[in-house]
Amino acid sequence: MRPFSSRHSALTSPLVLLVATSVTCSGTLTALALTGQTEAVTRRAPVVIGNPVEGSNGFGVVTEGDATLGSTESEGPVAVGGDLAFGAGYNVALNTPGTFVAPGDARPTALLVDGRVDHAASSPSGVLRVLQGGYVKIGDASGSAVLNEDANGASSNTRVVAAASPYDSTPRIELTVQQPAGSVFQQGLMDLTALFSAYRDRADRMAGCDADVTLLDGDGNPLAPEDITPGTDVQVSLAGGRTNVLRLTGQQLNDIAEITFVNPPTADTPLLVDVDTTATDGVFTWDTPTPAGISNAQAPYILWNFADATSITIASGDSVEGTIFAPRADLVDLDPSNIEGDVIVKTLTAGPLTGPGGEAVNAGEIHYHPFDAQLQCEVGTEPSPSPTGSGSPSPSPSPSASQSPSPSPTHPTPKPPKPHPPHPEPGYGYGEG
Repeated sequence: MRPFSSRHSALTSPLVLLVATSVTCSGTLTALALTGQTEAVTRRAPVVIGNPVEGSNGFGVVTEGDATLGSTESEGPVAVGGDLAFGAGYNVALNTPGTFVAPGDARPTALLVDGRVDHAASSPSGVLRVLQGGYVKIGDASGSAVLNEDANGASSNTRVVAAASPYDSTPRIELTVQQPAGSVFQQGLMDLTALFSAYRDRADRMAGCDADVTLLDGDGNPLAPEDITPGTDVQVSLAGGRTNVLRLTGQQLNDIAEITFVNPPTADTPLLVDVDTTATDGVFTWDTPTPAGISNAQAPYILWNFADATSITIASGDSVEGTIFAPRADLVDLDPSNIEGDVIVKTLTAGPLTGPGGEAVNAGEIHYHPFDAQLQCEVGTEPSPSPTGSGSPSPSPSPSASQSPSPSPTHPTPKPPKPHPPHPEPGYGYGEG
């Protein structure tokens, strides 16, 4: 947990004059003393995150690396930065194919794979269905073939099968429309390397936000996070008209049995939950709490930020209401409950093809509720020495508001793919504990 930042400077003189030298977006206030020693309290500029998922082009699931879609479905479009494997029956774009239309296409791309389709790693009986008239884009054609004719030579809806395999073979990807065969294998539609570099930067910025949400116990009394014990029910009351920031360790989050919202999050009152997993070296097994007082209608205004996590397993619990934002993490979903929001992760296993004992794994569904709020937060005050015995104010430097980078381009203009560099060393903004 980050060290608590002092918000009030200690003043050693009994006679002090506070002068606001300027009231600007920098939020700088200089304290001057007529006599004695003082400190200048500098409030840094608000951190402007914007929409953290910007650049996703409307894809509800976005991975930088590989994805295994074992079970059961994604109700929106899926973008995979690496290779794709799939289970016996998985649906993509159950409700919407999204809005990403590649140049020259007549329909949106509902499934984008920057790597290849790994037929060998897929279920031998696997059928991945791309619904709602969506198209498929595959960056690496190796090991795959596109067929627009059935076994009788009749014109049919498009299927992607293993190379030299027939139309009805498995594993296969099947569409509900006929896509021009020449448009299936296409590279460079999204620069996911640049996008995830931006995502990691945004995750770190959010990890540096001041926590300003006070949890309440069942009686409505303030509850410090360190006082949460296993099975605790908590309440959350949000301040209207601003980003609300709740910071918890992974253990504190798992100790919460139920979160009741006194008032629901909205587009102008979003909730950012920042989860610190440094105590477990970035490895987190999540037993998700039961949400009360909200539904999937509020999911677009909740974001779970895992800036430092490298491995997350959703093991059990209720549905996750909101976006999972973990751009450094390998996410494994074993829980039959649903995810109500975007999934932004390094790699994804949405249900392994088999469980530890060879049994089938039901990982639930990923519902399409894209994050839809602009985030901005405050950062801690920082005391700095100020001259003594001075009768005239001297303003502190005024930094400008920090804008998170937005990768370019997000418009689907084809270009050659880039190699995936190693992740930079993280700077999460967490302190000791």
